[in-house]
Amino acid sequence: MEETALELVRNYEAASFLFTNGIFRNPIMDFLMWWASNRFIWIPLYVFFVWKIYKSYPKNFWLFIIFCVLLILFNDQLGNVFKHGFERPRPTHDALLGSLVETVNNYRGGRYGFFSAHASNSFGVAMMVTMLCYDKFKPIFPIAFGYASLVSFSRIYLGVHYPSDILVGAMVGILSGWIFSISFVKLYNYLLMRKRLSQVIE
Repeated sequence: MEETALELVRNYEAASFLFTNGIFRNPIMDFLMWWASNRFIWIPLYVFFVWKIYKSYPKNFWLFIIFCVLLILFNDQLGNVFKHGFERPRPTHDALLGSLVETVNNYRGGRYGFFSAHASNSFGVAMMVTMLCYDKFKPIFPIAFGYASLVSFSRIYLGVHYPSDILVGAMVGILSGWIFSISFVKLYNYLLMRKRLSQVIE
């Protein structure tokens, strides 16, 4: 019986997932990928990002913090909507694939995995800080997107996401990061203009 196009795509994705999930498997990689997936380990990098934003946008800096929080909340909530809307089991919860998945510390994640909020949040932050800092600090691009790529790869290595979960999450993150960045700059400039006008009037 011939495979349908959808079945073929699913089989290829399962094969690519198992390859990526099993590649470079050793205790050192297990340790590195476990911590790469932990958001708290990246706090020094987040502080660095915040400092770079402050250097570029010192006035009304609180505005960036608000937009960053809103970006993360947006990606988290949209990810939950997709997960419960599509109800696609994570590889670790898949009835056929689950026994073949390599895990670390027996971590299996929640039941559903489409799409990856880790990917959308990390790529969203990467896109936002790159758009806001690139003119004054070009290395921000490889630093930010290297971080996002490592976090996203760790999710496949840990066995809790398929490549398509990561791809869609990255696309959502890049798009949301772009939208939030443009919105931030427009509001930032508007507030500066209002302040200057009020000073002139006074």
